[in-house]
Parts: sequence; C-alpha cells; structure tokens
Amino acid sequence: MLGASSAIVINEIHHNPPDNTVRQEFVELFNPGDGEVDLSGWRLSGAVDYVFSEGVKIGAGAYLVIAEDPDTLRETLNSSALGPYDGKLDSDGETLRLRDSNDEVVDLVDYKTGFPWPVAPSGEGASMELLNPDL
Repeated sequence: MLGASSAIVINEIHHNPPDNTVRQEFVELFNPGDGEVDLSGWRLSGAVDYVFSEGVKIGAGAYLVIAEDPDTLRETLNSSALGPYDGKLDSDGETLRLRDSNDEVVDLVDYKTGFPWPVAPSGEGASMELLNPDL
C-alpha cells in the first residue's frame, strides 16, 4: 500500500522561459491527497538539485513551487517559491526526480521538447503542466 507521500506529484515544469536572461524557471509540486505531507529532507534531483528544509510541508490539495530564483519569480510572476535550486532545467529535456527522505523516488518526469510532449513550452513562455495529477 502506498503512503501519503506517494500522492505528491511533479505537476508543472517551466523549463524554457521566453527571455532566457531572466531566471524564471520553476518546478511545481501538487498534493492531491487528503492530508498534509512533511517534505523535510525530500529533494528534487536529476535536472536540478534541491533539498527541502526541515519543517517544509505541503497541505492537502496544495501546490508548492521551487524556483531557480525565488526573488525573480516573485517580482515577475507575483508568485512565492522556495529555492533557489542548484543546476538548470535543460531546454531540450531531461529527467527530474522527486525523492522522499529515504531517497525513494516518489515521482519522476522524463520530459522532452518534441512529440509526444507539447511544443509550446519550448521558449514560448508556457510551461508543461499535468492535465490530471491522478494519471
């Protein structure tokens, strides 16, 4: 049986903003579950690296953004975020993993810029987002 942590998904990846001189990359997590999940010691790995600090939680039905540059994201998109993360999301695609505090992979996205992935996110300012986090 999967625990509450298995419900957390990588919901959105903004990997190639329209102006690559402005640091607007981000990764968004979503908790579709019924309970809050403690992300202490969890990490994003692969494409970027970020370790969640002690006490970071994501509520039921809540979203959490981790940004390349949280200050820039707040100024340009009026969005709060954790971060910064180390590394950079590859504009041509790569693998991003969400790992729990036991280093188990909770979610994995191997994104690309061509079929069957949407073309618009590649430098057009849009991001890749799950249509249904339950899939």
